[in-house]
Amino acid sequence: MHRALALPVAAVIAAGALAGCGGSGTVSTEDYAKTVVSTRDRVDFAVAQITAGQGSFDELVTRMEAAADRIDSAADDLDEAGSAAGFDDETAKLVAAFHQFAASLSATAHDASQPGMEGLLTGTNALQFPGWTKANRVLASLKAQGIAVEPIGSH
Repeated sequence: MHRALALPVAAVIAAGALAGCGGSGTVSTEDYAKTVVSTRDRVDFAVAQITAGQGSFDELVTRMEAAADRIDSAADDLDEAGSAAGFDDETAKLVAAFHQFAASLSATAHDASQPGMEGLLTGTNALQFPGWTKANRVLASLKAQGIAVEPIGSH
């Protein structure tokens, strides 16, 4: 093979290999539904763990940080799993919402752990995270489209 041809052929092969990586694949609707439900369950479990324990303020902050890590991981796994035909937009929105939720949890834990900011968590009965709201809107949309998935609880 001539050198002039070798480079374009190698580029085409590399592009083909990369196309099979990440969330670009299409899966069956049944497999997609199972993945969405599993991801939702992982996120819900992570959120439940924040309030499940008793303990010190530092332990609460640690549980929030751990939940953020779990949610980020679940979002990454959903993104890598791909989506069923017709669900690409919902998948992208759900992944983005979970990442936003995780970032907000992590930032809140960080801010609350700063000297003088302890009241951020102890002075309220509830916190609002836009990523949680967005994720539940996407989950509701998926449910309306036939994916049997419940919203993330508020715990």
